[in-house]
Amino acid sequence: MMLKRFIGDKYFCGLDIGSQTIKTSLIEVGDSQQLSLLGVYESRTSGFTGNSVTDLGELAIAIGNAVSGLSRKVGVKIRDVQLGVGGELVQKRLSSAVIPLLDKGNKVISTRDVQRIVNQARLLGVKMDEIILEDFPQSFQVDDVNTALNPVGLFGRKLEVQTLVMVVNDTVVKNLTKAVNHAGFDVLNLFFTTYAAAQGTLNDYQRRQGCVIVDIGSKVTDILVYKSGHLCSFESFGVGGGDFTAAIVDQLKVNYDLAEDIKQSYASVADGALDDQEEVLIKRDEGYLPVKKVDINRSIEPVMQKFLAHCSDALARSGTVGQINVGIFLTGGGAFLTGLPERIEQRMNLSTKLAVTNFPVKRMQNAAKFLSSIGLAQAGFRRSYGVGRRLQNSGSWMSSMKEKLKELYQEYF
Repeated sequence: MMLKRFIGDKYFCGLDIGSQTIKTSLIEVGDSQQLSLLGVYESRTSGFTGNSVTDLGELAIAIGNAVSGLSRKVGVKIRDVQLGVGGELVQKRLSSAVIPLLDKGNKVISTRDVQRIVNQARLLGVKMDEIILEDFPQSFQVDDVNTALNPVGLFGRKLEVQTLVMVVNDTVVKNLTKAVNHAGFDVLNLFFTTYAAAQGTLNDYQRRQGCVIVDIGSKVTDILVYKSGHLCSFESFGVGGGDFTAAIVDQLKVNYDLAEDIKQSYASVADGALDDQEEVLIKRDEGYLPVKKVDINRSIEPVMQKFLAHCSDALARSGTVGQINVGIFLTGGGAFLTGLPERIEQRMNLSTKLAVTNFPVKRMQNAAKFLSSIGLAQAGFRRSYGVGRRLQNSGSWMSSMKEKLKELYQEYF
């Protein structure tokens, strides 16, 4: 099959490197900036533990297999990727900053003032060996008396901001980038994986009404909480899909790959799963062994209890109990455990379902599994084209100039 050339900003490839698998996706930007998902691809990870590169050569080969496999599948030659960083690699930081606006009197706060204080909070929230992936202003304080989500247009003499900052170690990023380069590709942009997945599934209404993203990886689960249109909380805990698999390994004394197949085919955490006496045949070296489903389900129930407790605690710490009106969306490969959405819904008393993409995708039943890589591809598109940016014309140029002149007038008069 002849491969199409990767032309300019028409194609965006998302690369999500997990501790067990590498997921890739490719989207195409059509007329009127409409997005089409051309395909997804998954292959095994090697040379990467989840928090560090253990073998640069092995990881480069694994990345090459994942991206080249996607390239062959969709018939497009891929030259660069949108790289995601998540799980154990990401740390959150709360940062604050204060700036004076005027020595005497007060002024109308402009977007330039807001950008200045947000940039200052970013600098104060990062260490010398860290890179900022994303930052999320939580609230602004004007003259110690007025709290606002958006202070633009208010009068004030002093402006303060509280910001949630996501950071990653610079050395880790350099090693991951080097592995991608050795595989023959360039890293065009770097993003926070779980946030990219959230951006790839949520719409403005859901973010305003309040919702939760639970991204279940192999070793780590990330929880993002939205309310009033912005991200207000990020939690991460060390229980993931791999822990359910490991419990089956311990119970049945089988290898990890077979335990993963058993989990996907037979395991359940649904109501009544602990009473399921049905037997299934498990292939082992010495032949087939009959195993009761109840034994499989009992082996993973302690992990399920721990998982639910972490989710409940994370939501309680977010301070949003009673403010989540849309519900919970599950992403990641670990989200497909039978009965998991129902158990979370019962425990959290919130509607829970598998996430889907926020743009039309044909014939894709496992979108939640690939939302990280799909979201990364979308994030690259948004950064390249500008969030909500329209094609520039004389009207938009005049509108922009009027806004700048207005801010300058408010600044000095």
